[in-house]
Amino acid sequence: MARTFLVIGATGTVGGATLEALRASGVQPLAFVRDAARAAELLGDYAPVRIGDLADENSVRAALAGVDAVLLCSAHGPAMREHELAAVRAIATSDVNRVVKISGSPVSVRANSPASTGRDHFQTEQALRAIGRDTVTIRPNPFMQNFLEQTPVAAHGALPGPDGSPRVSFVDARDVGRVAAAALLAGQPPEPVLEVTGPEALTWFEVAGTMSEVLGRPITHYPTPTDVIRDAMLKMGRPAWLVEHMLEFAALLRAPKAAEVTDTVERITGQPVTTLRDFLSDHAAAFSAAA
Repeated sequence: MARTFLVIGATGTVGGATLEALRASGVQPLAFVRDAARAAELLGDYAPVRIGDLADENSVRAALAGVDAVLLCSAHGPAMREHELAAVRAIATSDVNRVVKISGSPVSVRANSPASTGRDHFQTEQALRAIGRDTVTIRPNPFMQNFLEQTPVAAHGALPGPDGSPRVSFVDARDVGRVAAAALLAGQPPEPVLEVTGPEALTWFEVAGTMSEVLGRPITHYPTPTDVIRDAMLKMGRPAWLVEHMLEFAALLRAPKAAEVTDTVERITGQPVTTLRDFLSDHAAAFSAAA
């Protein structure tokens, strides 16, 4: 009998990549969405939808009817922990037998993490394990996609980033989606925690160098103090909670753990991991459009 898959977070970066990877494997997953109109705009008829809201536990429970496996990937926000714990409670009353959760970075997820989101993700992971379902937690390093948010300043030859020279094994969110899809589809679940990284640990100086080569114009990294980054993001209209989350997380990237490189993408998916050079080549048009 065919299994039924539900992707919670289908309109997000990793959820969308998981949806695509499942479809590429010949599976037609369901997409859990809050807004039918937005889903139609983003997904079209790409995936059947189930309407609900993680803030409404009953709607999650209804969406899980007949579902065998779930991707749990919720957006960052002040209510993330409450939303994910509501999903866990709903899963506990359902017939779901496999849950794959997109968690925080390996450097941040622990009970006593300095980052509030790291503590929140840890609590959700523990709650999932307590309900007795096959559970796979994916802990990805920072996404290469974050550099796309810097296309406006890159158009002027700049790549702001943390001061010092922290090294980070940035990962393509598309690879994270492929790992998530493989974990959902596997007959037997892989190990309970999968740390997912890119193939190399890079400083922001090295990122800027690769950008320069791929985009064909000089990009310079400008180490930026935390207070300057905070002020700039607040002036851009970013919510205060998001600014503090990003700064908490950036501080953790100085730890050696952020530079570790794993073979998870190749081992779990059987496909090569995406390099930063390949990622930038795939998205060169986005940087050109901003120039």
